[in-house]
Amino acid sequence: MRLLKNYSMIFSTFIFLLFAAPLCAQQRQLSVKDSLVNALRYAESDRTRVDIYAKLADFRIGDWSQVLEFAQKGHALAQKIGYKKGQMECDVFMAFRLVHIDVFKSITLLLEAKQWSEENGETKMLITSLTYLGYAYNSIDFKKSITYYKEAWRLMILHKLDDESSWPIYAPIGYAYKDAGILDTAMLFLRKGYELSFNGKAAIKPNSYYRHFAEIFYRQNKRDSALYYLYRSLAEGQLHTGEVYYYLARIKKDFNQLDSAKYYAKAALAEQIAANRNEYIILSANFLYGLYKNTDSIQALRYRLIAFEAKDKFFPQEKAREVERFAFEERERAAEAQRRVEAIQARNRFNILLVILVGIALLTSILYRNNRQKQTANALLQSKNKEVQQTLSQLQSTQAQLIQSEKLASLGELTAGIAHEIQNPLNFVNNFAEVSAEMLDELKEELEKGDIEEVKAIAEDLQVNLGKINHHGGRASSIVKGMLEHSRTSTGVKELTNLNALADEFLRLAYHGLRAKDSSFNATMEMHFDPDLPLVSVIPQDIGRVLLNLINNAFYAVQEKARQGIEGFAPTVSISTKKMNNAIEIRVKDNGNGIPEAIRDKIFQPFFTTKPTGQGTGLGLSLTYDIITKGHGGKLHLESTENQGSTFTIELPLINPKN
Repeated sequence: MRLLKNYSMIFSTFIFLLFAAPLCAQQRQLSVKDSLVNALRYAESDRTRVDIYAKLADFRIGDWSQVLEFAQKGHALAQKIGYKKGQMECDVFMAFRLVHIDVFKSITLLLEAKQWSEENGETKMLITSLTYLGYAYNSIDFKKSITYYKEAWRLMILHKLDDESSWPIYAPIGYAYKDAGILDTAMLFLRKGYELSFNGKAAIKPNSYYRHFAEIFYRQNKRDSALYYLYRSLAEGQLHTGEVYYYLARIKKDFNQLDSAKYYAKAALAEQIAANRNEYIILSANFLYGLYKNTDSIQALRYRLIAFEAKDKFFPQEKAREVERFAFEERERAAEAQRRVEAIQARNRFNILLVILVGIALLTSILYRNNRQKQTANALLQSKNKEVQQTLSQLQSTQAQLIQSEKLASLGELTAGIAHEIQNPLNFVNNFAEVSAEMLDELKEELEKGDIEEVKAIAEDLQVNLGKINHHGGRASSIVKGMLEHSRTSTGVKELTNLNALADEFLRLAYHGLRAKDSSFNATMEMHFDPDLPLVSVIPQDIGRVLLNLINNAFYAVQEKARQGIEGFAPTVSISTKKMNNAIEIRVKDNGNGIPEAIRDKIFQPFFTTKPTGQGTGLGLSLTYDIITKGHGGKLHLESTENQGSTFTIELPLINPKN
């Protein structure tokens, strides 16, 4: 009893000392509101009206019961004139008022305000939006609530903001931890907020903390401390007195003061019914039912019915809220997915820009380095240029020497054939000359005898012999002339040439040249010449070298195959000519070993040869290809089958097909 008297004295003291302070604060609040309402009447522009509506919607300035009304009016006007910032400010306070009416609409408004604040650098509005989001999520998702609170707290510390536009959020964080049952942490944040509330700028006044302190102490079984703060809360006046009455009733019951418990419980129930807070109506009505069920069944039944009626109202609301919560979470997940996509796109754009910048930096560095190197290299290049020119001259001279060497090599092979070929007509000349000398001796004898008829017969025979000597002498002369033409330097002048005669001559010369080296070698020569072949404008010396190279290679191929001792093999080289539409075709074919597929692409390359060292320069086919394609605008093809032979086909354009 003595303890109760002490508390009664404390309560009276608080009533005496502190009752005047809330009245003064309330009077100041009404004064600010009245001045704003008066300013609203005389505002010169709609934008100014929106700003005034936003201030009246701030529950720290205006009337709590009119917060929603002012916020909605400001929102509508701001939307009409396109004043986005004013619309967002009104939406923030509208959302705070809607937390206990339509929490999901409240969250939607706050998320839009948060996004707009981030995009437009409105730090104070961003902090307020984050704080109210934490408050709104407190009854839905504790972890998300704390996340928003801490983010707002971090921004406040970062920007050193603690005025009424971005009020300290220690109290809301404390409420969240209290509702989650983390009481010690809740008390730490509430005490910090309580200390800051005395600076006069904080949104939550000192007396607003008392009922929360009381609730925490009650839940920690510290009834005396809880009772102390409940009396202070009543003495200084604040919102939500129904909760204060409810906890006073519970403590009175714990102290077995049932009349006081019933008094405060009824007061709590009346406050909750007036505020239409069904969840607290259920708590207060059930508490009164417990107090009366053993003493007054009529009163107990009355309060039981009140609780049931509140449940009927509350649980359908809860179901609706669950459905709305599900829909809201789905929308929020979709929005979060969209934000992640946008974040990834933004990150990709940043990465691309970074790569471009790095690339530009690297390119600049490379260009600078290359410029320095170029300046250094230019001097070196100038000094090396003379050496390169000298080396090029030497290479050109060496190339000319190699080409001449190839020509001399073919000339050597030709000379052997010519020597063998010229021997036949010379033998005929010598033989007919000897016979003619003997016939002259006979002619003298017959003249001495006076046999004129015999003399005439011998003279006719001599005339025939002289004709044959002349014929074979002409043959020898022709062979020598051809040799001289082949050995002389090409003039590069094209002449009308009989390709049949040229092919026949070089086929025989090549064969006899090979026979001169190897008398045991024999081969069949086939000639298939087109009798209607026209004269063709070519450089005779060059085409002769081409034919000689191809024919020599053909005889070499069949000779190599003959040395393998293949039974029934008959070495054969054939050459043919044919007139086509606008070209002359010359084919050189052999039945040798053929050219392996692996090296067919290399045979026209300079210095490539399959002959043993010392037997070929590797320039024959290379020069042949250049003479045909570059010198005469023709084509040179190869067809080859291993172990069956090869065919080289020359196509020379027929410039004057009428000839």
